[in-house]
Amino acid sequence: MRFNSKFLTNFIVLYMIFLGAANAKDSLYGKDIKLQASQYFSTIGVKAEVLTSDKRAFFYCSENLKFFPRIENDWRTIETKCESEKWGTILRTTAQAPSETSNATNITGPSISVLSTARNISKGQVIDETDLILVSMPKQRVFEGFDDVSELIGRKVTSNLIKGTILKPRHIKYKHIVTKNDTVLVIVGNNKLSISTYGTALTSGQKGDMINVENLSSKKTFKAIVLDEKKVTPLTNM
Repeated sequence: MRFNSKFLTNFIVLYMIFLGAANAKDSLYGKDIKLQASQYFSTIGVKAEVLTSDKRAFFYCSENLKFFPRIENDWRTIETKCESEKWGTILRTTAQAPSETSNATNITGPSISVLSTARNISKGQVIDETDLILVSMPKQRVFEGFDDVSELIGRKVTSNLIKGTILKPRHIKYKHIVTKNDTVLVIVGNNKLSISTYGTALTSGQKGDMINVENLSSKKTFKAIVLDEKKVTPLTNM
């Protein structure tokens, strides 16, 4: 059987174009990995960008990629894994070296103590006291944070957190310690002398929130600050 060389050449060209188009459809590109990494970094408080070309092609992955530092707490080099298709790659980022971060801490002025994760915590996990540790951070770098362990114990985390993550409100599932229509203890006074009565919460709130309360006896409505679970202190006369 004789083959027409021109036909054979055209067939090969068309086949390669088809194969390339199929592979392109199933590929990830640098811009896709950058986007996923950026979203993940924002959840753990890491300021970094993956260093790779937007057009660089990677294997297909049917689920979100996983990102890990090659050296603990050092995000300058990351391992990117696709667990569903069993592949991974090593990439560089713009993250600072841990030593550079530490030096910056020493020269930026006053510091405050904030709670950080003592180990890796999975999304949905209930926080235990052993999961937390107090660390010192430059005051101007901590816009949100917690310094009271009791505020976090028993609450669930909203995303996977690595060891060393400074905990912020977005990492923690919202929890009301006073719920609308709860009967609350209203405390007036100070540590030396206090008077207490009962009221009905007209709005829900977390510790430190201002809510509306109705005095059970007088039926007067007043504003109060949530002190603890089902405990408030008034801001105005009852």
